[in-house]
This record gives sequence, structure tokens and C-alpha cells, in this order.
Amino acid sequence: MRLKSLVRRRPSAPLVVSFAALFVALGGVGYAATQLPPNSVGTAQLQNGSVGNWKLKFNSVGARKIINGSVGANQVNLSQVQLRVSSSCSSGAISAVAQSGTVTCSPTLPNELGTSATPVTLASGSTTVATKSLPAGPSYLVLAYPHAVITGATAQHVEVDCTLSVPSTSTNSGGTNSITKSVAVDLGSSSQPQAQTIPLVLPVASATSAQTATVSCTDIATPSTPTPTVAVDTTLNAIQTASNS
Repeated sequence: MRLKSLVRRRPSAPLVVSFAALFVALGGVGYAATQLPPNSVGTAQLQNGSVGNWKLKFNSVGARKIINGSVGANQVNLSQVQLRVSSSCSSGAISAVAQSGTVTCSPTLPNELGTSATPVTLASGSTTVATKSLPAGPSYLVLAYPHAVITGATAQHVEVDCTLSVPSTSTNSGGTNSITKSVAVDLGSSSQPQAQTIPLVLPVASATSAQTATVSCTDIATPSTPTPTVAVDTTLNAIQTASNS
């Protein structure tokens, strides 16, 4: 057979069909990757274990995507999460709670300290209302309830600020050793006194030396004259707290 006749021969129908199928097979993967209809891939199309950590979008899994009760002690970081308290003390009191939830019991009850101050009339600037010494060693939860009685001779807006502080090198969990809260009253022209209570709570860490808890208050009146009379009394209590280890 001559060379010219080979060149002019047309491909057979089966050969054409084979080439067409090859092109469709090669191009179909690219089409499927870019032209999938919306909502066409579901659970049935995903292989078990085929979605890895790097395929999840950051912040894409929230509380609504986690089955209730599916995260337990084996999935949490025990250095950051306190497990549920799993035991109790038949006598005495809990002195420490471990991260695993087990407790350490002490045969003696925790220390409770307290004092009650009689009414103190606030002067210009900050006025100390009550103090209490806290022995060295344990941590405490300190509570104070300053009760302010405000009396004025004319219509005034009076704000009373009270601070519970423990000045020492130890700090509470919020990185501070004091807390301040305020109350405000509007006095009428009848000069009737008004009373307000300011609850103050401060966790105090353990320390190697004695600490002193102090309640001090100040007042601001608008207009500033005539000067109103603000008398404050308070209770000041400290309860020894257990440690978490």
C-alpha cells in the first residue's frame, strides 16, 4: 500500500467514538469540580473520614453544631477547665478542689472574720468607714455593705462612691485588689433623708503576711453648696475560701 493512500484514509467510526469518550472523561472532572449544582453534595457523597481539620473554616463550628453532651472530660483541656465536683466531705469543710473534681477535706471549719462600724459622717475627700485585719495564709472572700444616709437642705443630686480594698502584693482573679461602686439620689426641698446600700464583694488571694481590708467612701453633690450630710455605716466580713489546684 502506498503512503499517500494511508494518509488519505478516514478514521473509522469506532476510533472516533473512542476519542470522543476520552475527551469527555478527561474534561468531566474539571466540569464536576466547578459546575456542581447547589446542594448536590450531601452525606452520601462524602467518604467517612474524608473531611480533615484544615478543610474546616475558622469559627465555622459553633454551639449549635455540637451534639448536646458530646464533649466530655476526654475532650477538654484539664489545665483550663475545672471538672464538676465529684465528692463531698462528711464532716468539716472542703479545703481544696482538684481539677479532676475531687475534694480535699479539712476537719475544721473555715475562718470567719467580721466587724460592724457605727455611722461615720463623710468629710471632704475619701473617708475610712471600717477596717478589718485578715490573717496571713488562706484566701478570703470579703463582703461589705455600706449603708449611706443622705440629708440635704435643698434640691441636690448626690453621688456616694464606696471602695472595698485590700492593699497588699496579692491580687484577686481580676488583677486588682479593690472594687468601687456608687449610688446616686436626688434630694427634694423637704430635706427628707434618703438611704441607699452599696453591696461590695472582693476575692482576696492568700498572702504570706497579714492584710487589711478597708471600706472608704466619698460623696459629690450638685450643686456643691450647701454641703449635704452623708453618714455611712457598714458591716465588713471575710470568709476563708478553699483553693483550686
